[in-house]
Amino acid sequence: MKPAGNTFRKRFALALVAALMLASQPAESRARVARRQNVPFTISSLGSAFGVQVKLSGTYTVSEKYVEVHVERVLIYVSEHCPYQGRRLVNTLLVGLAKKPPRGGWEMESRSLPVFVEQVLSPREEHRLAGLRFQIPRNAKTELSGRWLVVEAEEISLDGTDEDGGVKGYAFAHSRRDLFADFVTEPGR
Repeated sequence: MKPAGNTFRKRFALALVAALMLASQPAESRARVARRQNVPFTISSLGSAFGVQVKLSGTYTVSEKYVEVHVERVLIYVSEHCPYQGRRLVNTLLVGLAKKPPRGGWEMESRSLPVFVEQVLSPREEHRLAGLRFQIPRNAKTELSGRWLVVEAEEISLDGTDEDGGVKGYAFAHSRRDLFADFVTEPGR
């Protein structure tokens, strides 16, 4: 009966090892589900009504705590088709997660820290940047399929009258609203 006992012990040991491996599987599965790496995107407000217009291209990665945005190229352009024709100080850029609130429209739910541009531009001038990184905090339970990326450019008008000189304003550009459509958060997280 020793051979049968050895066979039983071997099978029991294999079953135990398999059970231990399967027990650790959900955590690894969650990490794979909660992470999308290097997904390409392009965001552009060129041709819009904004005085400061931007075009970005890069990739994003989703993790449990952040959406990390890696921007390969940025074009900042000051339009000649707006009432204010003076110089603008493009102060900062940031990227955030937007959502549609119950009352309509959109709102920025979470923002990255700003990147300082600090560039003075006149109408028809452009400025290029490369290699920017933004990290947008997120709750792992947030359903990303109802979110999209929004770029915010902070600008200050420099050539206005004394009454309106130095007015701070913001220009926006957003990704497709279905950018994260196929990203589903695992239930119960």
